[in-house]
Amino acid sequence: MADAHPSNPVRRSPLHHRKPIEGEGDTILIAERPFLGKAILRADKDEAVGPLRDAFGLGLPFDSLTSSTGDGMSFLWLGPDEWMIVTEPEESEERFGRAEQALAGIHHQLVKVGDYYTAIEVSGPRAREALMKLTTLDLHPRAFRAGMVAGSMFGRTQATLWQVRDGAEEGGPNFRLIVRWSMADYLWCLIADAAREFGAPEERPVAGEQLTV
Repeated sequence: MADAHPSNPVRRSPLHHRKPIEGEGDTILIAERPFLGKAILRADKDEAVGPLRDAFGLGLPFDSLTSSTGDGMSFLWLGPDEWMIVTEPEESEERFGRAEQALAGIHHQLVKVGDYYTAIEVSGPRAREALMKLTTLDLHPRAFRAGMVAGSMFGRTQATLWQVRDGAEEGGPNFRLIVRWSMADYLWCLIADAAREFGAPEERPVAGEQLTV
């Protein structure tokens, strides 16, 4: 990759200085999912659901703590009239443009937040156990299942936890934590610390924060 220069800017993710880390025997994998498209949608659910389903073939989730996924994009429930739209990086502009067109004439707000948040992916047979150390959320498989979404404190930072894949599937459960750019390095190191007993290496915050829960 070329060096950054005013005439040749280089886009870097919040965790560009971190490499994916693994526990022993593939028990846990921690990696950034950089540059996912992310936007916050505020709208009346009854007015927005039809146009969005027509545009994407995907319905807005109405129930708390849920999500809907299809064709490379997801709607994450954040509140009664609030959702996060998540897309693959290369599709974000087209998808968000299509969403704006679908919602034209409907009172709504759609704000791109892809550069405000990043996503840390935690997967593997021990992923759930590591995350249980960091939050008061009930993450037992009976209580927190694939497709569920919840905001909570993880150590000293707030993040949105989204379970993408079920634990019964090959490779174990897959979680994504969506966190603000400024707190991403701290959360990365906190997760790594929780995974030390599974063989993950030590990671220290670049700003020197204490890894306390």
